[in-house]
Amino acid sequence: MQAITIKTIIGLLATIIAGFGAAQAQNCTATEGRSAWRIEREVAGNRDFRDTILQTGWTFQLARAPHGWDVRILDEAGLDLSQMTPPLRGAPNPRQIYGWHFRNADNTGTNKGDVNALQKLRLFGFDPALTGTGGYKPSSAGGVDPQGQPGRGALTILDMGLADLEPGEKARMNYLKFNVCMSWPTTAREKQVAADEAAALEASREVLPEHLELMGSCGLDLMKYDITPYVAPVELSGDFDGDDAGDMVMPVTRKSDKKRGLAFCRAGTWTTLIGFDGKLGKHLSPGYFESVDWWAFHEKGPVGQGSGEGPPPTLVGDAIVVGKEGASSALIYWTGDGYSSYWQGD
Repeated sequence: MQAITIKTIIGLLATIIAGFGAAQAQNCTATEGRSAWRIEREVAGNRDFRDTILQTGWTFQLARAPHGWDVRILDEAGLDLSQMTPPLRGAPNPRQIYGWHFRNADNTGTNKGDVNALQKLRLFGFDPALTGTGGYKPSSAGGVDPQGQPGRGALTILDMGLADLEPGEKARMNYLKFNVCMSWPTTAREKQVAADEAAALEASREVLPEHLELMGSCGLDLMKYDITPYVAPVELSGDFDGDDAGDMVMPVTRKSDKKRGLAFCRAGTWTTLIGFDGKLGKHLSPGYFESVDWWAFHEKGPVGQGSGEGPPPTLVGDAIVVGKEGASSALIYWTGDGYSSYWQGD
């Protein structure tokens, strides 16, 4: 029988990597109908490496082997969804990442092509349809096609350490720094989670009677301002002025001109409106709020260095971050005398 060569392996893998170009491997972004996941990590010694893909419940594993590590994609029952990656016999499988792959035949130097093994890029496939089947059975009718796997993976070796480099020995990998990108058809579980999250987000936009009551009793003039959920959730709570009393903030619009801003309520007593008149800090002009589409709570603690800003502020309390999806964001915080902003950048 003719030996399986690297050229043959590349041919077998062609269907796995179809549509999995260099740009997608690098960016590892989800597309319509396909999910994606990426990590960059390292593993050393005799340890396994495991990382759970939260949206699916699968586990990416590097299982320790005598000369390196084996790639596994385990479902929640522990079944390897990548087990059909070709070749199934003969030359080393791309999921086998062993030290001797990178050494020449007599282990006296680097592999110049005399050892039949893939090098730093390892492409593999996997199939979520294997879950519940007990595993890939080549002889079974209607079995899973090992060359038509819908899941695609790419592991790139960034750095490595080798041991057992004496002539005649078989080199062992004892350190591996790597990144992995995986892409697969979006599962029913992911679709349900996304639907639940969308429903929860929509529910969080609802302005309830208690919101009106709380802000009205805090001093917001409800004849002039509407609580308007242009960001969600409609309320963020914390201790924004650092006095150990509960505060809250809600998105509002001015009825006269539909201009957007925020209403902070401190300790249920004092309302401060921002975003309507004058800059807040160096960069945050009132017009910025017209395109804000998300916000988030920022717990009291260190602030990252902003783009084009001086040193980050020291927070006396909690803060919030407002921003434009895919663009700029700004931190809004209490100074002790009022509110200010710190630009996070574009």
